[in-house]
Amino acid sequence: MATERRPPPEISVVVPCWRSETTIGRCIAALRGQESAPSFEVVVVDSSPDDGTSLAGRAANPPGPRELDLVVERAADRLFPGEARNRGAALARAPWLLFLDSDCVAGSDLLATAARLRGSGAAVFGGSIALPPGAPPSARVRHLLEFKESLPDVPARDTWQIPSACMLVDRSVFDLHGGFPATRASEDWLFDWEVWSAGHAMRFEPSLRVTHLTRPGWGPMARYLRVLGRASGAARRHGGLPGQALVRHPWLAAGLPFARTARALAWCARHSPRDFAFLLLAWPAYFAMASIWAAGFRRGLVEGGPRPLAPADDRA
Repeated sequence: MATERRPPPEISVVVPCWRSETTIGRCIAALRGQESAPSFEVVVVDSSPDDGTSLAGRAANPPGPRELDLVVERAADRLFPGEARNRGAALARAPWLLFLDSDCVAGSDLLATAARLRGSGAAVFGGSIALPPGAPPSARVRHLLEFKESLPDVPARDTWQIPSACMLVDRSVFDLHGGFPATRASEDWLFDWEVWSAGHAMRFEPSLRVTHLTRPGWGPMARYLRVLGRASGAARRHGGLPGQALVRHPWLAAGLPFARTARALAWCARHSPRDFAFLLLAWPAYFAMASIWAAGFRRGLVEGGPRPLAPADDRA
């Protein structure tokens, strides 16, 4: 007797997972609690050295009437985030892919909003990325360094810079461009730039909402920003991203901490008064962390991409 095949869902949520035992439960539970959602599945790709995804299964289907269509793929070897997302996309069955980081908590209407946006003309959408209330200063600085262009109060706009922490993509466009490159970081910027350069419409939509459980701590942030900066520099060198003057003249990278700090202050003054007030006090810390990022950036411009971090320092 033939096994009846399930119809494909409307949206596949792809979650890369690496040592995410402290966040994956909240991530999956928020997906289970979606309101007015279309049919969707969740594909978790975990390359952790231990079985942290057992939390994903428990959060997905606790006692109760509603179950979550969940697939957990275990990888034998460590996967960088782009590689994990590509593997999840290969397993996904829907015509739209919603990439969500394992330390993101979806808003209750994330899937309903994603379903509405599908028909609005763009091939890629990026969501607003909030920080939990009461986050410590180190987490706030890190969040602004990574996601200030995606703060909840920023208005909708066309942009090529869509973080993969919350990214809705037309599956046909994703496949056309071969998915994310297998880099340690900046894989989203490289993918975004290729899609944007090909003429596809891309939009930031603040109604597509997640909360990012940004990791606190100055030491972990400094280590992460070194790698992030180096990958960003390498992306300019090899991927043709904007900023080619820096590739030709790497010494210009010395001015990046000043430029990033000034831009953050101006951006928050325009779009997020609360964060602007915080930055007026915390700008020395922001500048110091931007300097660490810039040192990595210059190294990436000159030498290329980063080596993998030690497991204790590296979290997707």
